[in-house]
Amino acid sequence: MIDKDLPALDTHAHIAPDVTPSQIAALGNAVVFAVTRSLHEANQVKNRRDSSLIWGLGVHPGVSTARAAWDPQQFKSLLSSFALVGEIGLDRRGGALAEQRSIFKEVLAIVRDEPVLVSIHSSGASTEVVQSLHDAGMRGAILHWFNGDHTDVQRAIETNAYFSVNAAMSREQIQQFPRERVLCETDFPARKVRARKPADMAAIEQLLSEVWKTSPEEVRAATWWNLRTLSEQSGAIERLPESIADTLLYL
Repeated sequence: MIDKDLPALDTHAHIAPDVTPSQIAALGNAVVFAVTRSLHEANQVKNRRDSSLIWGLGVHPGVSTARAAWDPQQFKSLLSSFALVGEIGLDRRGGALAEQRSIFKEVLAIVRDEPVLVSIHSSGASTEVVQSLHDAGMRGAILHWFNGDHTDVQRAIETNAYFSVNAAMSREQIQQFPRERVLCETDFPARKVRARKPADMAAIEQLLSEVWKTSPEEVRAATWWNLRTLSEQSGAIERLPESIADTLLYL
């Protein structure tokens, strides 16, 4: 039996740290992974207790100011306040690749054994990001908008990686991912995805329903189950907002 009342699930979106309760309410019945781009943003949200948002602790590889302000000790001190780490990773177009690699390596070493979900950016650097996961012994990361080739996908699967997909991705790419490793995202406000707001999941759930030859309701149920599996395996379920953890436990 599929629970038709499951909330929309958006596992990668950008939301302002000062978002108001009324703005969150406008998202409707939804759960959103609200990634941050810098330690400064993460520090602003560390004490928020929004029942429908899972805030992330991030240092975006393509944001030079975030890299310049990177402080591993501050990251460690913030980590216990978060169930999600993101957005982190590598960006081929973001400049200062040596600096990016150093930060990414440090972050993976810190979070590898922590009870957190980890959302990873890999634009133009899919092969290197997957190699970094292998080198760090990282298990169960979420590769956001992953466009690696078949070899990259297979090597990512070896690390038990999950894949958050959106409506701007090709069917061919999405078909490479095991159904039990797929989550949905908007990457709001990314224009190519054409999401009107975070948790506007209609387009990607419809696309997956066509790829998987099932209904959008079954897609939503499957992605929620995948999140439950990952949250239990990683231990992050213990840090998630209570209402979200309860949704996962009673699927």
